[in-house]
Amino acid sequence: MKRPVATSRSAAIATGRIPLARALSKLGYCSRSRAVTLIKSGEISVNGKRVTYPWQEVDLVNDHIEVGDQLLSKPSTVVIMLNKPAGYVTTFHDELSRKAVMELVPDNSHLFPVGRLDLDTTGLLLLTNDGELSEKITSPGSKIDKTYLATVSGKLNEHIVEKLLSGIEIAEGITVSADECVIVSAGQSTSLVRMRIHEGKNRQVRKMFEAIGKRVLSLHRSTIGKLELDLPEGKWRKITEQEIGKIFE
Repeated sequence: MKRPVATSRSAAIATGRIPLARALSKLGYCSRSRAVTLIKSGEISVNGKRVTYPWQEVDLVNDHIEVGDQLLSKPSTVVIMLNKPAGYVTTFHDELSRKAVMELVPDNSHLFPVGRLDLDTTGLLLLTNDGELSEKITSPGSKIDKTYLATVSGKLNEHIVEKLLSGIEIAEGITVSADECVIVSAGQSTSLVRMRIHEGKNRQVRKMFEAIGKRVLSLHRSTIGKLELDLPEGKWRKITEQEIGKIFE
């Protein structure tokens, strides 16, 4: 039996015509990349007609979007905090048969990761069913701080810290900088550094240290905005609306 269409939707998603893949994400059904796969496989219908083109535009307010016999409506927002262990890829399934973070959270296909952490990076990872919220968190325009603890090769000093704060070229024409960089401890062979950034380029922290001749031996994300990780490794929990607000403080 088909579920009824929601009688009201937030103004945030009532934005006129958008690509179908994006619509599935905004409705909280799945991530945009997974939506593309579902659409191409013929599992999505719009107003009773099967659609296989992910970029066909739809109206979130007036069109009826179905996955099988399920008529989609905006669900309640769910956000999960996960302390990601090393050795897990931030995806649903991996073509190389590596472990995926989705194995660590409830069996709910409506959840998807907010951004990514590298295979060997540990720490705070968010998952949600709200595509609009995910876009807001990951958008460069939001400038949300993220704090990392990095164990790097060699002994660091204040001169290196100044370089990281003033700007490091990590690729041709791409210069990034840390908003905060504090040496927690410095030994002869390794140093522990706390670094806060907001730009969020791919593998940014690792590339910054590589650019100054240092290798990141371990990397752990401890905060997103003012939301702090408070879970043992591999564990997860739902976060409250108040905690979601901390992301944007």
